[in-house]
Amino acid sequence: MRSFQRASAWLAAYVMGLPALGLVALILALRGRSWWYVAVPYLGLFMLAYLIGLILLALLHFRPDWLRALVAAVVVYAIASVTPLIDTMTHYPYHVVRCGGLPVIGDGFGMSYNVPGDEYYSVTPFAHRFYCKEKEAEAAGYHHFV
Repeated sequence: MRSFQRASAWLAAYVMGLPALGLVALILALRGRSWWYVAVPYLGLFMLAYLIGLILLALLHFRPDWLRALVAAVVVYAIASVTPLIDTMTHYPYHVVRCGGLPVIGDGFGMSYNVPGDEYYSVTPFAHRFYCKEKEAEAAGYHHFV
């Protein structure tokens, strides 16, 4: 039982602790504007990843505990990156790096986009595309949601 407890602590660090540091950086980048629209879905995603990871930990039986937790975390994130309605949220950090800052978010529901600083700027399961510039979003047929 102690091994599972140690492995679950490592898993919490991998799927909640490390990504939470990135979330804090994202909140700071938003400079206090509508941070809850971004943070709340991600916190829910972290909790879901941890719970699924616990199931995987129960199925995996090898040592060391940190490696077992790492394998479970990688599997959880691999599954999340191809799961509909979650894959958008898992790809968002990649676009932050690619664009060198917060990207323009295109909503596939209404073909509108939001830019960082907009009141409703957030990553949701309905966020369809990410663009580095507004002109790219407009060229793709999106209009600015004000």
